[in-house]
Amino acid sequence: MIFGHLDDRSRDHLLSNGIARSVEFLRTTDLSELSIGRHEIDGDKIYANVMEFETSESNKKMAEVHQEYTDVQCLIFGEEKIEFALYDKRNPVAQEYDKEGDYYLVESMRNQCELVLEPNMFAIFFPQQPHKPGCLVSTTQVIKKIVIKVHKTVL
Repeated sequence: MIFGHLDDRSRDHLLSNGIARSVEFLRTTDLSELSIGRHEIDGDKIYANVMEFETSESNKKMAEVHQEYTDVQCLIFGEEKIEFALYDKRNPVAQEYDKEGDYYLVESMRNQCELVLEPNMFAIFFPQQPHKPGCLVSTTQVIKKIVIKVHKTVL
């Protein structure tokens, strides 16, 4: 997992090619003007999903885990808590892997951590890292975010 802000370029040289392209897309695009839905960056290798939804209590959600894609999640407006952890085979699987959607769900995460995203902050979750986005910080609110999907072959 990587946590950063679009204004901070000090560690850009450490990012892999696919991640660096994703962060540059975030920096050079007027995110507030992006429509909801899918936006192509490099076909199925790198693409963005823009969404708007209401945050909810974390205990009403399950964590997602991907196998093929890394998530570069960036908040456009609002405030969001994301809970996350390292991969652990003891995390109880609640829904088996959906190959088309590239995810499975776990009921809980061992050694769970959390972070709070504000606009222009991003979090990167690699394959097999469980994460639970869209959790409320203090009160429920509508957020808009972009999730760039980076296939493991272009990391």
